[in-house]
Amino acid sequence: MEPPATTNWGNCPVCGGPAVGTHFGVHSCRACAAFFRRAITSKKRYSCYKECPEILDCKKCRFDRCLAAGMITPEHLRYQDGPIPTVLTTHPHITLLHRLLANYKDFYRERLVFEQAYLEGTDQLEPSPCQLRPPDESQHFTVHIAKYEETTIVWKVAAQKAIPFLSSSFEEVYLMEDQDKFIFIQNFIFLLYCCEGFYRAAKTFKHRPLESFFLTLTTTFMFDEYYILYEGSEPAKRSPQVVRTAKAYNEQCRDLVVPILDRMGLTEIEFIAVLVLALWSMSSETNHEMTKIGDSYRELVIQELHVLYRDEFQLENYATRLGELMTLANAMQMSASQMLSELQFLDFFDVFDKKSFTSMIVRTTKIKEEPMF
Repeated sequence: MEPPATTNWGNCPVCGGPAVGTHFGVHSCRACAAFFRRAITSKKRYSCYKECPEILDCKKCRFDRCLAAGMITPEHLRYQDGPIPTVLTTHPHITLLHRLLANYKDFYRERLVFEQAYLEGTDQLEPSPCQLRPPDESQHFTVHIAKYEETTIVWKVAAQKAIPFLSSSFEEVYLMEDQDKFIFIQNFIFLLYCCEGFYRAAKTFKHRPLESFFLTLTTTFMFDEYYILYEGSEPAKRSPQVVRTAKAYNEQCRDLVVPILDRMGLTEIEFIAVLVLALWSMSSETNHEMTKIGDSYRELVIQELHVLYRDEFQLENYATRLGELMTLANAMQMSASQMLSELQFLDFFDVFDKKSFTSMIVRTTKIKEEPMF
């Protein structure tokens, strides 16, 4: 009798060795799974060796790699397999927006589960004065004051989780050339970082939409106290010039999109629609084939918006709202461009390591290292 076939789990994302199964939601080796289990059970606080961040023996760096790979604690794993949230409508002519909204809710939930698990393992964050109140969000959770180091980890994982979201939303992603896929994912992360936080802030803090910003799903900062974001970081990251310039970039992004968001009071399905319109219009680096695909998606989204406004929202004259949505899409693109300028500035001052930020995207899409900017 032939021996049973063994499953190829690939390589452990933490140490690079062979993975032997799924542990804490991630295909990994037993050694890294055991290390993560001991770390979360003992609730130890690890410190880096002086030679960090390169050496493999550093427990803090190993624990950070576990989190960046997506490992989450057992109490959070049971929430991953819940039902897909219901969407706004079942109208037969709004199929694309149905799919996008359902996929976005899944994508949001997966990020939230990881982020809550990760932030529970650190005592570096303090509760924010801006807390959620029903019905601000469907789930109630504690909002913390954002810090730069934790934000970087959270967005690395968001970049990883964006790939299945985009692949399930746009079937063409499977067929894209590696470099096109890289550009597409990069553009999406830029847009999401800029626009999701402002959208949620404008919706949640209606009486002061220009004062705060969701940097991640569960962390926020006040623009008047922007310096707090870099407290506890290396001296170069909290220099007055870095803080002042980074704040200016974020204020420019805010001033582009928040007044429109505040004025329109977007529903979630409209936010998804405008995100897609902006996404498929971005980057001069996209080739002719991707441009054609983008044209078809934008046309379909606009068609479904007509149906949504006419049949679901029952607006007699929705031309103004549709026009505002187009203006918002353009503002979101400009905001993403401002974010790119901010990252280039931070990289110049050795605050932002673009290679480490892109490494998660590069590994997952299996393309060779390319400059992000």
